[in-house]
Formats: sequence, structure tokens, C-alpha cells
Amino acid sequence: MVMTALAAASRWARGAAELATKPGGRDEDRLASGLFLLVTGSGAAAGALWALAYVLLGRPLSAAVPGAFAVAATAVGIMLLRRRKLGRLRELMLLLILLLPAVLQASLGGYVKGSAVVMWSFFAPLSALVFFGPRAGWAWLAGFVAVTGVLAVLDGRVAQSVRPLPETAQTALFAFNLCGVAALVTLVLAYFRIQRDQATERSERLLLNVLPPEIAERLKRKEYPIADRFDDVSVLFADMVGFTERSAGESPEVTVGVLNEFLTAFDELAQQHGLRPIRTTGDSYLVVGGLPVAKPDHAEAVANMALDMLDKVDSLNRLRGWAVSFRIGINSGPAMAAVVGRHRFTYDVWSDAVNTASRMESSGVPGRIQVTEETYRRLIATFEFECRGEIDVKGKGVMRTYFLIGRLLNDPEPEEEASQGTSRAHIVSR
Repeated sequence: MVMTALAAASRWARGAAELATKPGGRDEDRLASGLFLLVTGSGAAAGALWALAYVLLGRPLSAAVPGAFAVAATAVGIMLLRRRKLGRLRELMLLLILLLPAVLQASLGGYVKGSAVVMWSFFAPLSALVFFGPRAGWAWLAGFVAVTGVLAVLDGRVAQSVRPLPETAQTALFAFNLCGVAALVTLVLAYFRIQRDQATERSERLLLNVLPPEIAERLKRKEYPIADRFDDVSVLFADMVGFTERSAGESPEVTVGVLNEFLTAFDELAQQHGLRPIRTTGDSYLVVGGLPVAKPDHAEAVANMALDMLDKVDSLNRLRGWAVSFRIGINSGPAMAAVVGRHRFTYDVWSDAVNTASRMESSGVPGRIQVTEETYRRLIATFEFECRGEIDVKGKGVMRTYFLIGRLLNDPEPEEEASQGTSRAHIVSR
């Protein structure tokens, strides 16, 4: 029941905050506006109830104080909704919260006769803490202490000049004041906590979009710099063929839409195979197996993903009527991975093995998967290859490379065939 009420209040405050914030406004402004409207709305409701209570108890002059507060809080809330800018409205509201309960308590005859209604003034430093931070919170707390101190000094004098309410009414009002303040404090802090948790969750999702979860946890533990060496990983590069020409001949929206559909599908495949997408640069896609957590079957996982990528490209081409193709290159070997940057984090990998994988892609053939001999020897027992032969690779010289064809369903004598370096013709399944 309580959680339902808190959730409903939070939804109301969020909706009101959207109305009170200019389009494109910051999340901080929405949070502040939501809290402010929550304070003014609940304060206006409490003021109206207390005004009614004092009218029924035969204290119309005292009832005028919470009644005036209810009117003022409503007016301030309407001003925010119309102006969509807090400005000095927060300070005005905090001043009313600090002073009007003190005036009400004095009109009722002091702490005892007034049922300690000044405790509502504590909401001023609490709200200042939420709105402006610790320094403002301490300043408003000093104001609260000063107000309660003045009331304590004047308590005897005002108590003699005012006829007391019935004792049962004093006790009931004291309980209402105590419970009302506690409920309002809980409501505001719960809203603040809910909004903070949602903001943290959004930040967490954004962080995990650029960093592996294991690396994000290390960063949150203030571990920096983060640089790790991995003795054995497999690296896959993929590149859309003719992307530059395509982007020049069609609208940006169409080009980005096509590219986004493929890269989103590739990300899903990487997740299915337990691999880590590292970066997307234009139409170039890099994924690595074996980091940031070691993965014994990283070469097999990368090969399986590469085959699934070609299947996905074929599927989307048939579905959308496209004629898109990708070159894919794979290599295996050691690599270093690190987080670079302090304000804009990037997790990246470097090594000769990474560079060689990139060369496998750039020197490859559209619609095919080219792998190095290093990767070929790791996968010969479980995958079908076609030997491309020796080619001149930029920056690497002459290299023997292979095309990954598919998965083996029949696997006789892999060691003999690997030593011969020939292609194998068994039943395969891509």
C-alpha cells in the first residue's frame, strides 16, 4: 500500500516535472522541478487540512496561517508550470516553509499549546539540502535552529496570552504534526531515491554500451589505468563493401538505417557467442573473443559468429531487397586491451595480431571470411576451409590465407590434411 502510494506520487511528480521543464531541458532540471512540485503540492494539501482543522476548533485566525500557505504554495506551483523555470521560486518557498509554521505556533500559544507545529519548518533545511546541496542545507538548518530558539525564548510570554485548545486536540494535533512531517520527508526522499536510482541505471546502461561489465566494475572501484595483456585471443574485422559510394548516393537516413540494422544484428550475434564488440568505426566492425575474460574456445566462437554474420547478411538482403555484402577477416594471437581517456572512456585492443586481422578483412573478398594460417590451424578439425594460397598483404608481406567455408559435419584425419595445407571437401553447414 505504502509503496503503491509512493510510486503514484513519483509518477505524478515526473509528469508534472515534464510540464514544468522546457523541451530539451536537463535531467537535473526535471528532477528539481519534480521535487519542487512535490513539495508545493503536498504542502498545499497539508496547509488546507490544517486550516480546516483549526477552523473546526474555533481558531479562525490561526487557521489563516496554514490557509495562506496553501494558497501561496498553489500559486508558486502554478507560476512554475507557466514559466517553466524555477529561478528564485525555491528560495521563496523555503522561506514560507521556515517562517509560517513558527507564526502559527506563536498564534496557538507556544510549543505545548501549539502541538510543536514548528517541526514543519524542518522541511526548509531538508529541501535546501536536496535542491542546493550540503552548504545550503547547513545554512537553512542554522535558520531553523534560530527560529526554534526564538520561539523557545518567547514561549512563556505567548503561552500566557492565548487560550489553550482542549488537551485531546493538542495531543491529536501533535501526533498529526509528527506523522505529517515524517510522511512528507519520506515521500520526498523516496522520490529523490527513485529518480537517482533511475539516473544511475541509465548511466550504467550507457557505460555498459562502451565497456564490458568486468571493466566497468573495475572503473567503479577507482582502478585506473586499466591495461591487460592477453596471451591468446581471436579478432574479427568486418566491413561493408561499397559503403562510401552508397552513402554518397542516398540520404543519410537510409544509409544509417541500413548500417544500423546490420550492426545491431551483429551485436546480438556477439552476445550469443560470448564475444565482445570493441568498436564500430563508420561501417567497420571489430569484435574479439577471449577478453576481458579468458575464453578457451574463442577461435571457434569467432568462426561461428563469422558464419552466422554471413547468414544474417543473406537473410536481411532477402527480407529488405538489398544487395549488401561484407568482407570479414579473422586472426588469432596475443593482444593488449586497455581503457583510454578520462572523460570519454574507450575500451580498445592493440597488437600485431589485431593489425593482421584488419589486413585479412581489407585484402579479403566480398561475402567471404578470410583467416590467417594461425587461425586456420586452430580450427581445421571442426571447420571447412578453402586455401586461397599466398597473397601480398599490405604491411605484412606474403602470407598464406584461407577462406572459412562452414562447419564440418564429418571430420576424418584432420592432422594429415592440415599438414598438407589443402582445402577439404566434406559435408558442411554454414
